[in-house]
Amino acid sequence: MTDVLRVKYTVFQGPGLAAPFAAVAAEFSEPVETVMPAKALAGKLAGFIPPALMRRVVLPPGDVDFVQLAAALARALQDLHGRLGLDLRIQRLGGGSCRILLGYYDVQASMMALEVGLELATAFFNEAGGRAVDLQPIEARMQKLASVLMMRQPDRMSQALMRAARARRIPVYPLSPGSRIWLYGQGRAGMHGYEVGSHFDALTGSKLVRNKVLSNQLVMQLGFPGVRHGVVSSVELARALAGEIGFPVVTKPLDGSKGSGVTAQIATYEELEAAFALADQVSPGHVIVERHVPGDDHRLTVVGGKLIWVARLSPPRIMTDGKRSIAELIDAENRQRQKSPIADIASAQLILDADMQACLAKQGFASADRPAAGTVVTLRSTANISRGGTLRDCTAEIHPDNRDMAESLARCFHLDAAGIDFMTPDISRSWREVDCAVIEINATPGFSSDERAVQILQARFPPGCDGRIPTVVLIGGDEQLLMQAGEALQAKGACTGVTDGRQTLLAGQERFAPPAVLAERVRGLLLDSGCDALLIGTTPAEIEALGFPLDRCSLALLSAGTALSVPLRTLVEACAERVADDVTAANIDREVATFLC
Repeated sequence: MTDVLRVKYTVFQGPGLAAPFAAVAAEFSEPVETVMPAKALAGKLAGFIPPALMRRVVLPPGDVDFVQLAAALARALQDLHGRLGLDLRIQRLGGGSCRILLGYYDVQASMMALEVGLELATAFFNEAGGRAVDLQPIEARMQKLASVLMMRQPDRMSQALMRAARARRIPVYPLSPGSRIWLYGQGRAGMHGYEVGSHFDALTGSKLVRNKVLSNQLVMQLGFPGVRHGVVSSVELARALAGEIGFPVVTKPLDGSKGSGVTAQIATYEELEAAFALADQVSPGHVIVERHVPGDDHRLTVVGGKLIWVARLSPPRIMTDGKRSIAELIDAENRQRQKSPIADIASAQLILDADMQACLAKQGFASADRPAAGTVVTLRSTANISRGGTLRDCTAEIHPDNRDMAESLARCFHLDAAGIDFMTPDISRSWREVDCAVIEINATPGFSSDERAVQILQARFPPGCDGRIPTVVLIGGDEQLLMQAGEALQAKGACTGVTDGRQTLLAGQERFAPPAVLAERVRGLLLDSGCDALLIGTTPAEIEALGFPLDRCSLALLSAGTALSVPLRTLVEACAERVADDVTAANIDREVATFLC
């Protein structure tokens, strides 16, 4: 085994003869024939790589060789901050040569994951063979990779949305690498997405909801139940305002999020002082004191103008068994939470901090106490998931008036995606009938499962809509034939993008300059929201070398005299909804017209 592995790296822009999907590829000669049983290898590997990475490694059953380990490490590195669900394939090319194909959203991030995966596999097999290994350079590379992945790969909610998009064959592209904003769909049919938010969310609404006082004012001006509150800059002013409102009260930072700095059910001035200090740390000099509204916190999630789910949020609680202390029961609850399929709950561990101890004290408990069996102990006064809260779906229970209120608020704040926190003792009763209040409105609301991601995507892309624009690929034609096809598309009223690697036009206006490659030109047109249709000119040689320019196109036109090998013909037919042969200047207008009908 050698420290140096000679690797040829390639980027395949789309499905091709070498790669069946868009992939970064590493081709090399297998450096060692040694194999290890998966169980034994996993045991050694656990002491070789960080635990966070080891949790992501999925080894094949049976004996594992160098290539399989390198591929598993590359995928684990790519998925370090969450499962992307991208394709991975190993190709044995003969003569000891092999290729690892790794699907990508961001080329730089995935290529780096592939490189580091190979470095780790090389070091591992060197050490297993008795050679001394210096891991410091690789550890530095892993730290850099973790930073690159965090910056360029999708966040957890986007990961779930992308998995849902892949199942629907909705394409996803990075809008600007490092922005973590993605284009779902293509051209005019596409949508910018950041977490749950989209380009349909108004800047004005997003600005309003960042200020809880301003958003509460609009809620009440619309005729819906808000909450009485004020903003104070000192604990003395907080005491005065709480006296006017009347206990119990809630304190929260003016511009906080995810429950940070929030204290509910404050019943005394002493509790108020501690709660003020907590909120003041998050938003110095800008602390809200508001009336405590009885009932449960319900998150009403609206996407695309429609309420799509309601979740009841509850503070974290434990039930005692009369044997273990509260602290021991909290530890047991944390172990149980780690097994939850809901990522937000699994990651929100319960910490016995000052806030939790104060909540226990209000109930007459300390963490070392062993209350009688069956006692329900509340651990926090707030119900935020990030602070350990739990949730239960109650979409079917919501009163029509409450549904209408949620959809009206999202509409009036001009938010395509809104999470409305509504305190009520009974979600099945109208807001007109009970003491209740909208206590907060959130842009880009969170969600906790792939099922929710499917609902969100369906609200933006109804069944039957995949966000794709009409796309035509002309294979083997000259520049004149390409321009004629573009004019035919334009004549049908479509704002058409045309590119063949030499030039790029949108509605007749030139884009790009040399040496932009075809893949960059195609991507640039797909990212333009003015593009109604796309025409790409390419050659059999380009497709064979780099893959088909799209994962799927509406129509493939083969110019007269263009010969395709059997494998290449099979590829084109797999990527195109329809293929037209022997296209010439005399019939291309008809083919395009038929395609658009």
